[in-house]
Amino acid sequence: MSKKKLTKFWLGLEASVLCMGLILLPCGKALTQEDNNNREIKQYLEILSNSSQRKRVNFRLKKIIDSENVEQLFIHLKDENPQIRAGVAAALGSFPEKAEEVVPKLISALQDKNSLVRANAAYALTRIGSRAELAIPELLKALEDSNPEVRANSVDALGRMKSKVSSSIPNLVIALEDKDEQVRSYAAYALGGMGKEAVSAIPSLTKALKDDYFKVRSRAAQSLGRIGSPAKSSVPKLTKLLRDENTKVRSDAITALMAIDSQNVLIVPILAETLNDTNLEIRIKAANALGDMGIKAADAVPALTKALQNKEPQLRDKAAEALGKIGSESAVKPLTKALEDKEAWVRRKASHALGKIGAKAAPAFTKLTEVLKDKDKKVSSAAADAWGKIAEDYQDEVTKLSDKELETAVSSLKSVLKIVEDPAANFNGKQLAPIRRSLFTIQTEKDSRILAIALKWVGKNPWLAVIAIYLIFFPSLWATVLWIRPLWLLKANGVLQPLSNIQLPEALGGWTISIPSLIFLKSFAYRSQVLSAWVETHIKAAQETFSEKKTVSACLDRISIPVILDGKTVNNLSAEDLKSSFDKKLTNILIWAEGGAGKTSLACQIAQMAMSDDVKERPCKHRMLPIIIEQELDFDVAEGEHLLTETVAGQLQILIGESQAIPKELVEKLLRQRRILVIIDHLSEMSEATRKQIRPASPGFPANALIVTSRLEESLDNVPKTTIKPLRVAGNQLSSFMEAYLNQRGKRHLFNDAEYFDACKRLSLMVGNRNITVLLAKLYAEQMISRADKEQDKFVDDLPLSIPDLMLSYLNELNRGASDIQLDNRTIQKFAKAIAWECLKHSYRPSPAKLDEVLAALKDSNSTNIYLQHLEKRLRVIQISEPGRDKVRFAIEPLAEYLAALHLVDTYGQDNHKWMEFINKAKSLPDLDAIQGFLLAVQDCCMTNSEEVPSFVVASLSEFTGVMLEANTQSLITSIL
Repeated sequence: MSKKKLTKFWLGLEASVLCMGLILLPCGKALTQEDNNNREIKQYLEILSNSSQRKRVNFRLKKIIDSENVEQLFIHLKDENPQIRAGVAAALGSFPEKAEEVVPKLISALQDKNSLVRANAAYALTRIGSRAELAIPELLKALEDSNPEVRANSVDALGRMKSKVSSSIPNLVIALEDKDEQVRSYAAYALGGMGKEAVSAIPSLTKALKDDYFKVRSRAAQSLGRIGSPAKSSVPKLTKLLRDENTKVRSDAITALMAIDSQNVLIVPILAETLNDTNLEIRIKAANALGDMGIKAADAVPALTKALQNKEPQLRDKAAEALGKIGSESAVKPLTKALEDKEAWVRRKASHALGKIGAKAAPAFTKLTEVLKDKDKKVSSAAADAWGKIAEDYQDEVTKLSDKELETAVSSLKSVLKIVEDPAANFNGKQLAPIRRSLFTIQTEKDSRILAIALKWVGKNPWLAVIAIYLIFFPSLWATVLWIRPLWLLKANGVLQPLSNIQLPEALGGWTISIPSLIFLKSFAYRSQVLSAWVETHIKAAQETFSEKKTVSACLDRISIPVILDGKTVNNLSAEDLKSSFDKKLTNILIWAEGGAGKTSLACQIAQMAMSDDVKERPCKHRMLPIIIEQELDFDVAEGEHLLTETVAGQLQILIGESQAIPKELVEKLLRQRRILVIIDHLSEMSEATRKQIRPASPGFPANALIVTSRLEESLDNVPKTTIKPLRVAGNQLSSFMEAYLNQRGKRHLFNDAEYFDACKRLSLMVGNRNITVLLAKLYAEQMISRADKEQDKFVDDLPLSIPDLMLSYLNELNRGASDIQLDNRTIQKFAKAIAWECLKHSYRPSPAKLDEVLAALKDSNSTNIYLQHLEKRLRVIQISEPGRDKVRFAIEPLAEYLAALHLVDTYGQDNHKWMEFINKAKSLPDLDAIQGFLLAVQDCCMTNSEEVPSFVVASLSEFTGVMLEANTQSLITSIL
């Protein structure tokens, strides 16, 4: 071999050795690391055998060994060092997720010769819990282990398996008598975890209540409480524990007694005695327990009264609360005194307690009325709440009250009402409403007893026999008529109506008498059966007339959309969803959402339900006649009359096609007994004068069944109400909504799938990321139908590209439909825009505009009337109020908003000053939410005509609406093409 080749050979060998070294180096490091880990594990295992350091060491050990390589610990279970084996046993409890592998190892460890190993193995099984059921047989054996720690941990482990070891209850019962107190304690606790399955252990647990070790007594009491009512036999022994020297035992005994038999009057005396316990928490717990027993704890009232004077305010607070729950009249006097307590929260609880006692708290009324003026607002509010409960209690028992009690109730509630109605007192509507309603009911009952007093006086006269016949004959007669022909009662009352106000001569006393009342006809004429029969007589005419109304007929093509009903989403509103609202004596429903969301349609749907022939489709058992009020309530009525009643009377006459006026008294009774469903449409757009007439909390408010539609979430005088909010059509539901609407109109066949989806895509791109109102989707669908009906080729290309264009297209389509008169679209648009602006310019909300102001704005006197008639009679876009024909309003509010917005774009143009005036006025309006629809319409129109308005307008409007729009007309065309 040449020298050169030999040199190459040695160099190659050297390189090979070097590479081998580099390969083996990491392996050596890994082996070294593994040895280090093993040493560290052993160190921790030795420490882990000491229970006092388990928590800290387990945390560190889990960093070295995770559940995926837990088998690293198994090899140490055979270590010669018992400390290591014990540590392994304790550590394995940290891996319950590997129970299938770990539990068998722990079972083996339970048999280890070293007691520490066995104890730690049992401890580990307690941590694994119910997953360690495989170890149950070995744990049962361990109950006989010589080491007490092994037995204690075994009992604890069995207890954590609960129902899986129900067969081992006898073994646990035996453990209750173990010589080691820890074993007995764990056994008592384990039996409680099994609940009622441990019934057989009740005698042993009862016996354990006498154990020397306090934890055994405490846990035995806890377990008996968990077993519940089957443990009633232990009540006497538990009662004795209330005098136990240990606080925890006494506390657990109270809890157990209430869980086993909270209505056992035998425990009342000892609980009352416990109110004197040295420990405050025990005294509070006893007071709570007595309160939970309610009237059963009436014998404890003296003890609670004494506690009400305790120096500890917490105990006084709980004593007052308990006395209120017990509701005994004997508690009224001490609670009245507690209204002067120096602690505000004690006064507050005393007020609530008196409210719960209700009408029986009459001796406290004077003081409770004074508390309404307490300096602490929470106390005065509590007093108002208490008066609300007292008022409701009086109302519920009104027919059973004596005359004296009625007088007390009326006098007290009037005094209270005077205080709470004071605006300076800041009481809310919910606190006022029950007091007002109850006072009205009680006053009515009091007035109705005048007749009874008169009859009592008559009974002292010699004509007793005649009077007796009189008293029996007429009620029997009317009761028979009510059963056979209820409407005859109404007719008879109408015939005798002229005799309802007869003035007697002075010689006979000069009284005013009513013949219908004297013969008891009045009390029968307006019974619910009579009113229901009257409604049934007129229901067919009402159904036909109601469907023919312009407002209603426009809502017939309604597609079901999701709504939010009292905070819950309902996909398809049905009568069943509304029954809870109509089952109440006062039915108030608020339907609120933006313009075009389908509020009126929803109200009309509920009205149709109320008239349905099928009782299953009605929200109420009886039928109701719907009255829609869209006009302002601004006409004059006689003093003492209610505008709403007069309006309903007139509308009802039209609804049923009656030629003569309906008696006012009948209308009032129909309203009071919810045979008329009053619908107030677009309340938010009505004047303040009209809104003041819609006060459901007012005692004189006539309508007890009311539906209000509004763009705002109206308070409705803070009366309890059902709130319905129609949702917008979501983008992902747009296609299905359009298909449902077209199918309902019978027009889906006009479009093949490609045309249909192209049209839907065009609408989606038009509205962008926004969900849209039902009205907008319907208008677009009508445009599709109109163009497809004319069999235009590629009709999709002619569909509107923006919402403003859609509104103008809709107006043009209406104009084309009026074939008998031809007025050009541009002029119609110009007039409609100007009228729309007149309806919005004052408040930026669609409202009726004065006809004189509209005519002045249109200026073109020669043709104005022609165009107005065309818009009203032919296109039906506007409505001129009857009978005065002095106001103009738009039939479709969103259309008015967009036409007014286009009018601004046309007239303001690039005039910065006018736009700034418009924006500043919007800022100054008190409720921006109410004008969001109009501001968004202006924003849409400005974006669509961005070159015609100053650039700052859209940005300024987006701050109000919170919607960022993009000029997308061109991009829309491109995307479709």
